[in-house]
Amino acid sequence: MNIKTIKTEEVDKLYLPKTITISKPELMALEKVTFHFGSRKKELALEFLDELSQNEMGLSHNVKDKMGIPDICFELTIMGDQIRIGPVILYLVSKRLITRLEILKERIEKSVSFDGLILLSTVDGINTEENQIEGYYFQPSTNTEDAQWKEGVFPYPDAIFKRVVTSEEMTEHLYDKTNGRIFNSHYFNKWDMWEWLAPDSFIRRHLPYTQALTSLDDIYQMLDVYECVYLKPKSGSGGKGIIQVKKGQKETYELTSQKKGLYQIEQLENDPIIDKIIRNKEDYMIQQDVGYLHDTRNVDFRIYMQKNETQEWTCTGLIARFGKPGSVTTNLRNLDYLLEGKEAFRKLFNNSEHNLNQLEKKVKNICSYACELLDQHGCFGDIAIDFILDNSGHVWILEMNKRYGYKSFSIIEDSLLYRKIIRKPFMYASSLAGFRVKDKRKLQKKKQDQLFINTMIKLLNNEPNVKPIVSDSCELVMFGKEIVHYQKSHHKSKEERTESIH
Repeated sequence: MNIKTIKTEEVDKLYLPKTITISKPELMALEKVTFHFGSRKKELALEFLDELSQNEMGLSHNVKDKMGIPDICFELTIMGDQIRIGPVILYLVSKRLITRLEILKERIEKSVSFDGLILLSTVDGINTEENQIEGYYFQPSTNTEDAQWKEGVFPYPDAIFKRVVTSEEMTEHLYDKTNGRIFNSHYFNKWDMWEWLAPDSFIRRHLPYTQALTSLDDIYQMLDVYECVYLKPKSGSGGKGIIQVKKGQKETYELTSQKKGLYQIEQLENDPIIDKIIRNKEDYMIQQDVGYLHDTRNVDFRIYMQKNETQEWTCTGLIARFGKPGSVTTNLRNLDYLLEGKEAFRKLFNNSEHNLNQLEKKVKNICSYACELLDQHGCFGDIAIDFILDNSGHVWILEMNKRYGYKSFSIIEDSLLYRKIIRKPFMYASSLAGFRVKDKRKLQKKKQDQLFINTMIKLLNNEPNVKPIVSDSCELVMFGKEIVHYQKSHHKSKEERTESIH
């Protein structure tokens, strides 16, 4: 929906195309409506114009300027005498990330394609007294301008995608102002995850036994039961501070840390690292080892669970991470290589394709249920779950991350998965905001698919002067009497010849 400024002397007016009354005849009885843009609203007189197309709406000059409506396209919703344009979505990020506008521009430009306003700001940009946001909005590319971020002051949004930790006071403020339409709302750490999920009898079977570290005796007692345990900071990421403790031979203990690697000691209390952990025991927990080794490499999986426009948890992607030989973690620093999830299943488990499909289905169901439990403690919509599959194919959930990084996608070279993972939270935010947005790229792809079919029919009928098709995903060309379909790989830049049609 294009928002036009109607240049007349009249003020406080909203103009709709006269054709809209065909599908919504009840509008004819209205003289005034309440117009909403984000948290701002204003009562306006309603008028219908013949010159407005079905995809246009008009506002008198004072309204657009006063409400701060930028020159981009919006979706329109009408319920009774309430007219809204949107969605207005706040992408709340860290101070560090907001300095990388070019990266964020590319991320949005390549992945998010629907009408609406995407705002970018930090906590410092939220003015709680004026109920407004200072930051940037995404201006899509036009025929004359490249896509860019433009600075401005905006109303509170319809929905918030939160990628930064905020104070409880700020979280509650935003929750109240958006009527709960804020996701990844509450901060939680590894220990919170255990306390939230472990009471559920089903999911408890898929969590390594974990307890708070209170003394050195806790380590000895856990080693008597499991022989190998992990000491983990309750908070933190990237594998920092994690120590593996294992019973060795001849009453010794093997310790592996990121800093010192593998070493042996006779008494845990004599180790300076263990001593430091015990002195800061309130920050640590101790966890059963459920690790899976493949050729001396630790292997774990990451599944990307996201809510979509239906507001349901779905799996967007699954990858396996193979650590360097001897490392206790599989984070980027200790990563050897990545594989797509199903490919890793084949590598690790010598099962039939049917069994591998069942394993994948089981993983998705368990992780989806874990996310539903998480929703009992806040509103979440974008979670990366790290889990392990042991030798029997049992699923062990290690961690649930709501502020995960995107570097893995540059390693695995899966741009399609990357774009899906970036796009889905914004589709969910749009749904939370009360808008059913249309993905422009999907609409364009439908047009391309129809063009593909029509062109192939022309080629098969030997029609002259048929132009070859070139799109983001494929090419259809004619070599003599042979039609060749080239499928472009999503993982690599090369093209693969996939079929010939005579």
